[in-house]
Amino acid sequence: MRPARYTLCFSALTPVLLSALMVLSGCESFPPASFPGQSRESRPGSGGPGSTSGAVGPSATGTGTAASVAASAQAAAALEVRARKGAVSERAPLQLQAARAWLHAGRPFEATRVLGAITAPLTPAQDIEKQVLEADLLAERGQTQQAWQKMSGIPEPAGTPFETQYLSSRMRIALGAGRPVEGVRSEMTAERFASTNQERSALRSDLLAQLRQARERGVKLEAEASQDVTVRGWLELGAMASDAAGTSAAAGTSISAAAQAAHWRTSYPAHPASELLASALPAPIALSGKMHKIALLLPVTGQASGYAALIHSGFDYAYQQLPADSRPQVQVFDTGAMPVAEALNQARSEGSDFIVGPLTRTEVDVAAATNITVPTLALNYLSVGRNAPNGLFQFGLSPEEEARLVAQRLLAAGLKRGATLAPTGDWGTRVMAAFTQELLAGGGTILAQGVYDSNGHDFGAPIRTILATDQSYARRQRLELILGVKLEFEPRSRNDLEFIFAPGQATNLRLLRPQLRFQYAGNVPVYATSDAYAVDGGVANQDLDGLIMPTMPWLVPGSGEADTIRQAAQEAGGANVAWQSGLYAFGYDALQMSLALAATGRNHAGLRIAGLTGQLTVDADGRVHREPVWARITRQGEPQIVSGD
Repeated sequence: MRPARYTLCFSALTPVLLSALMVLSGCESFPPASFPGQSRESRPGSGGPGSTSGAVGPSATGTGTAASVAASAQAAAALEVRARKGAVSERAPLQLQAARAWLHAGRPFEATRVLGAITAPLTPAQDIEKQVLEADLLAERGQTQQAWQKMSGIPEPAGTPFETQYLSSRMRIALGAGRPVEGVRSEMTAERFASTNQERSALRSDLLAQLRQARERGVKLEAEASQDVTVRGWLELGAMASDAAGTSAAAGTSISAAAQAAHWRTSYPAHPASELLASALPAPIALSGKMHKIALLLPVTGQASGYAALIHSGFDYAYQQLPADSRPQVQVFDTGAMPVAEALNQARSEGSDFIVGPLTRTEVDVAAATNITVPTLALNYLSVGRNAPNGLFQFGLSPEEEARLVAQRLLAAGLKRGATLAPTGDWGTRVMAAFTQELLAGGGTILAQGVYDSNGHDFGAPIRTILATDQSYARRQRLELILGVKLEFEPRSRNDLEFIFAPGQATNLRLLRPQLRFQYAGNVPVYATSDAYAVDGGVANQDLDGLIMPTMPWLVPGSGEADTIRQAAQEAGGANVAWQSGLYAFGYDALQMSLALAATGRNHAGLRIAGLTGQLTVDADGRVHREPVWARITRQGEPQIVSGD
C-alpha cells in the first residue's frame, strides 16, 4: 500500500506562514515539507525537478527564486521558534523540518547547526531522516564519497512518508559520487510511489537533468555498466542529451538528431524516458526540397591544404549522416589551383543551389566583391570595415570573438580587475584589442599588461612585471647590497588581481601556466582562448591544470550529442585521426549551417543549431555567432565543462 504523503507548504507571507505553523503544531507527525516555489511534483518528498534533497554541490540548494529562497529561510527560522516554545515531544520533528528548510534556502551551515542542537530522543524514522540530512550536508560540502558511504548504510524507510525523500536524496548523492547506476535505480524505485503521470514525469525529468549534470562533472555514463535494460536506456540517453533544458527548440537543430532518436527508440522500446526524447535531443534540421547541389570551395592544394583537408573530412562525415535519398550533390572547387572569383562563377553557372566557402579572409574579401546570386556561407570573416552583401553569410572560428566572450564572462562574474599576458605579433595584438575593448566597455580595469615572445621558453620577466614581484626582487637586491649578505627571500605578488587573461597557443600555455603558479599566481583564475588546448597534447596538457577557456563541445568529454558523434566518428575513422581537430567539427557545422540556411531562406532570425563547435545563431547581417561551452583543464589534462566561476 502506498504511504500517505502530507506536505507543509511554506509561504513568503508571514501571516500565512504562521497560520500553517499553527496547523503543524497540532499534528501528531511531521512528514517531509514542501517549500516555496515548488509544485507538488517537485517537493523534496517527490524527488521532482525542484527538489533539494540530497543536494550535490552548491547548485542544488538555494536555486529557486529569490522570494522562495527567502521564504524557506523565514520558514526555517519560524520552525526553530516553534521548536523552542513547543512541547518536548514536538521539538525533534520541528528541528528536522527546520534543517531541511535551511538546506532548501541554500544555508547548509544553519542546517548543520540545527541538527547539532537536537537532543530529544528520536524515533527510528526520525533517526533515518536525520541521517539522510547529514548525508545531504556532506554532499553539499563536496564530500561526495563520504556522503555516499553514509547514505548507502541508511536503511530504506519502506512504507513511511519519508521514503520518497530518502530515494530522492539517494539518487542525487549516488550521481554526485559517480555511481549513476545506483542513482537511476533510486529514481526507478521512487516511481512506484508516484500517484499521477505528472509526478512520474517530474521524477523522470529530474533524473535526466541530474544525469546531464553528472556527465558534465566528468561522471562516465556507460550503458555497459548495467544489465538492466531500463538502466541502460537512462544512461545512454543521459550521455547524449543536449545541454539545453526544456524544449528541442532551446537545444537547436542537428542533422544527426533524428538518427540518434530512432536508434535509441529501437534499442529501448517502451522505455519510461521515451516521453523526454523530444526535449532531450535537438530537433532534426529540415531539408529543403530545392537543395540539389552544393559547391564546396576549399584550398585543396597549396599552403592551407592541411586545414582544408580537416574541414573537408568533417563536412563529408556530416554529409554521410544525411538520408541517402535526401543528399544533395557536392562539388569541390580547389581554390588553391584556381582563382576564387573563377571558382565562384563556375559554381554558379553549373547550377549550385548553395556555396560553402571560400576559406581564407583574403578569399572572402574577393567573394564579397562578386555578384552574389547564390547563397554563400563563407568560412571566415570579412576584413574589418568591409560590409557583407546580401546573400553572403560569414562563419568562422575567431579568437577575437572568444576574447570578447572571456571579457563578458569575467564581467558577469564580477571579476573586473585583472592583468593580461599576450604573445607579441599580429595575432596577440588583435586578440588583446578585442578583449580590452569589451572589458573596458563593461566597466572593467586592466591593472597590468605584459607581452611574451611566443618563440621563447622562459616567461619569467613578463610574469614578474604583471605580478609586480619584480619590485620585491629589486628590494631584496638593495638590502643585500646594504647588508652585504644573502637573504632568505619569498617575493610578494600583488593581491589586487581578480583574473589573468593569457591567450596563446598550446605550446606556449603549457609553459606559461606552470610559471605563473611558480611566480605565486596560483590562486588567481587564469583565462585563455581555445587555442591554449590541443587534443594531441597528451600528458603535457596536465601543465594547463586550472586554465579556463571557451571551447567547442566537440573537444570536451561529456558534452552530450557532440560527444556521441565524436565517438562514432572516431570508430568510423579508424587510423585517421582527423576527428581530433576542431576544424573537423567546423566542417561538420558548415554543412549543418548551409542546410539550415537553405531551408529557412531569408527567415533565419530564429535559426539555432546544436553545433559541434557550439550553439550557432545568425544575425540580421548574416554573421554566424557561436556560443561555446566553458571548460576548465583538470589535473589529468582534460577539459571539463564548468557552468560558472
